[in-house]
Amino acid sequence: GVPSTNRNSFPPSLYSSYLLMIKALLDKVPGGPNTKVFVGTAVLLGLCAIPVFSKNEKRGHDLFSQEKPEAVVASTEKLQRQHYKDRQQQQAEETSRSN
Repeated sequence: GVPSTNRNSFPPSLYSSYLLMIKALLDKVPGGPNTKVFVGTAVLLGLCAIPVFSKNEKRGHDLFSQEKPEAVVASTEKLQRQHYKDRQQQQAEETSRSN
């Protein structure tokens, strides 16, 4: 079957120790419950964003990148420049033939 991904898949002692640790950290935050929820959420989102901003991969090489890799962009630009030069040369030849 499919492995369970609910909170009961952790050993109960480990799950409860994590909850107690998080609760102890949030109890140190001054303010009411809404402030604690905000701080906890902000910290969690910040932790989730660490891989995004600390990547040391080249553009287009990471798993979720929607950008083209640098090598592809460079080769495409080179081909476009070459095509433009060839096209200019071809037009110059056609112009010189017609004169």
